[in-house]
Amino acid sequence: MLNQKVGLIVEGGGMRGAYTGGVLEAFSDKNIHFPYIIAVSAGANTACSYISRQPDRNNRIYTEWITDKRFLHFTNIFREGSYFGMDFLFDKLPLELDPFDFETFKSASLTFKVGTTHCQTGEPVYFEPQNTIKEQDANQILRASSSLPVISKAVQINGDDYLDGGITDPIPLEQSIKDGNTHHVIILTRNAGYQKTYSRTLYHLSRIHLKHYPKVAEKIKMRHEKYNQTLKDVELLEQQGLVYVFRPKAPLAIDRFEKDSLKLKELYKQGYDETLQSLTCFENWLNTF
Repeated sequence: MLNQKVGLIVEGGGMRGAYTGGVLEAFSDKNIHFPYIIAVSAGANTACSYISRQPDRNNRIYTEWITDKRFLHFTNIFREGSYFGMDFLFDKLPLELDPFDFETFKSASLTFKVGTTHCQTGEPVYFEPQNTIKEQDANQILRASSSLPVISKAVQINGDDYLDGGITDPIPLEQSIKDGNTHHVIILTRNAGYQKTYSRTLYHLSRIHLKHYPKVAEKIKMRHEKYNQTLKDVELLEQQGLVYVFRPKAPLAIDRFEKDSLKLKELYKQGYDETLQSLTCFENWLNTF
């Protein structure tokens, strides 16, 4: 276990999370574990299998189960109102087809927070799924964090509605700092130099589909500013030696909706290989504090 003041921050990104899966598998193989993890959306789901000590499970999900139409297909929209098969991903898969080791997950000695967006307030809310009694309740939190606006329905938790955590806090660095961490390891799913741009189309679609959640629609309008400002903060802290970033070095060739299993296998391997190549540098960074 690393220093108690080191937080691991895991970005989302849909199927780009295959890169994250490779990074986390390399961490597992080298027995690198963190006392604190905060993640959103696909990053939260991927972190769960890392915490439950099931690294091969991420590999199977991103490179094998993706071929099942229940995972990602337009027919899911008619069946359950989401392009991603949420019932499949957060019920059938973890409970039956590729069981998630919930007991190992719950007993892991760390703090694990999952970011969501509160639909009524438009503010980020962080849950700790390890504190749930039933696996289904933990899955509900993960489902909420991954429910992309427009293409997914809001998820109810304790009577309130929630959507994707990446809307309001895509890289939860600020929360990690608030929670007392002095150093941060961040897994990003975009190449260096990436900047998010404003999407007029997404904003207008959000105003239509989220008419009951106007504050969320407004956050979607401004999300590129939040994302890019956080990247600036990451860069500044990186220069100060307080942050270490793992991000794809080779150019990305996929988006969040990628279904080509061969491309996803390559991305998973990329994450794994690039992490191993960076280990000496990473270990040197760890030795600076």
